[in-house]
Amino acid sequence: MARQPSSRPQATDGSLAFAEKLLSLLDTGSFTTSYKYALLIALFDATVEGTAADGAAPRSLHGRDLGRRVFELYWRQARPYSEAGPLRQSRQRDLVVKIGDLRRGLGLAEHVSLDAARATHPLAVGRLERELVATVVRYPIPLLQRFGASGTSVEDRFIYDVRWDDGISAGRIHRDDFDDRLHLVDGAGQHLIAIAGLARPVVEREWLRHVARRNPDHVDELRLEAFLFGSERVSLHAVREPLLALQNGTCFYCGGERGTWEVDHFLPWARWPDDRLDNLVVAHARCNNDKRAALAAIGHVERWWQRLLPGTRDDQQLQEASTRLAWPRRPDRTAGGARGLYLHQPAGTMLWAAPGQVEPLDPDRLRDLLQPASLAAEQRGSYGEE
Repeated sequence: MARQPSSRPQATDGSLAFAEKLLSLLDTGSFTTSYKYALLIALFDATVEGTAADGAAPRSLHGRDLGRRVFELYWRQARPYSEAGPLRQSRQRDLVVKIGDLRRGLGLAEHVSLDAARATHPLAVGRLERELVATVVRYPIPLLQRFGASGTSVEDRFIYDVRWDDGISAGRIHRDDFDDRLHLVDGAGQHLIAIAGLARPVVEREWLRHVARRNPDHVDELRLEAFLFGSERVSLHAVREPLLALQNGTCFYCGGERGTWEVDHFLPWARWPDDRLDNLVVAHARCNNDKRAALAAIGHVERWWQRLLPGTRDDQQLQEASTRLAWPRRPDRTAGGARGLYLHQPAGTMLWAAPGQVEPLDPDRLRDLLQPASLAAEQRGSYGEE
């Protein structure tokens, strides 16, 4: 994957101008379905997770990878919201409804992850996934950067450029010789990383309002937000005991042996929604509640990062738990998310160390820590590369 120059992707005037243009797109663009919202979230995810060990942003992304990421987002939203079934997100029988129909047809429980469904029903899930990927590549990708209403819209390719339009056939998209790359405009990768933490909730809010308008008789916005984007979507209770065993029965942060246990997202859910096993730790309720959405101090990162190194005891135990529980793992993607969250933080950013205690970020120490682990994760292969 090509990289943009390895300057740290921190918020700049350029990033602020980029964010303003993105907000303008949300305000004036045509959003008849939720596909464009899902694509924007996928762009944030793919760019942040594509951050190199030195902080460099990717220069290009793959359309089919983005389509698979959109499929993951919709999979989580396709469980029944009420007796009426999944929520509609367009006027037609949209992809969320199709996913819901597939889940019911296969008899899948609400909590079944996409990874587990792929493993148990590869043909049925794969067929629908190919359909959705083709839809994303054909429509929202070439149409996203259009400002104004359909018919009078103005295109400004300020995020990426592609070499196809919405007239491309679904069959061509899945051919081996199809170039599905999105070439990020100069600086766009850096800007996407820099603003992801602030812009993602804005996009999610607009997505929520879109779904509420499509289902006015069935939703209230507080419940809908939790349903679409909240971490309570997935019960974390099943992973508590395997994680405690990995941690020798102690709190990941303070090392204490007794207390009220909670499963915590090491990379905070509010900053990076990642329920994969590598991002979960068990902590005392006091530590978890005090840490909240803060980034953990480098000492914690150093211990947590060992889970991402292939062949270690932690890696082996996590893989065994992942297989037994059918709980997804993607250490390469979790590592990329960590790089994106940490490497763009300015020196002196206060990191959470313990209840009531913080410490300033040391960029040199952090860079030395992430370099070898990042290379190991990259050797496993990045998501969606073919």
